[in-house]
Amino acid sequence: MSTEREDLPPPYTPTTAPPIWEPHFIDLSQHSSLVIRKPLDPPPGCFSTPSPPRVKSNDFPPFRIPCAGNNLADGFRILYPSGLLEKHGIKQADWTRFLEDLGISARLAGQGLSAVGSRVPITPLPVRGIFGTRTTGTVYDSQFRRSPRDEVQTLITVWNQSAFERRKLRVTLQIKGRVDNRAPYELLVESL
Repeated sequence: MSTEREDLPPPYTPTTAPPIWEPHFIDLSQHSSLVIRKPLDPPPGCFSTPSPPRVKSNDFPPFRIPCAGNNLADGFRILYPSGLLEKHGIKQADWTRFLEDLGISARLAGQGLSAVGSRVPITPLPVRGIFGTRTTGTVYDSQFRRSPRDEVQTLITVWNQSAFERRKLRVTLQIKGRVDNRAPYELLVESL
């Protein structure tokens, strides 16, 4: 009888969790261009390139791209998930431009400028008389100013609608952990 118990495997005890899947990232942060440009001007090539004919749905679990610092103006780490996005028709240059443009748009929003706004900024004209100050239009214009988070979210929406969703991908901006203004951000990339 004791030999029968010795032959049985030990009962299952969940002491360790299965490993979390992470894609193999190529870190392109060092090779990222520091050229000052306007996001979406000119539009990226992947906006007009046709999608691959047969893109599989849900072919990888979601993964995250961390922010390079605690502020969106610090940008995101330029990490390219090797072997995943190519199947969806997103080239390394397109993904790098997307991540760089997010940082650029956050920095522009911090200066009061919009990379994806629909309103053209106006230069106040000098006015003579008692209302001759150069603050003409600033109260009106301040209503159109977006926070860096709003600006980055708008740019992500443009990329999702123009390039990613038709290739069965979606990117969302998330706050990591805390819900205050100083919490670091991350991008969640998922296959649809």
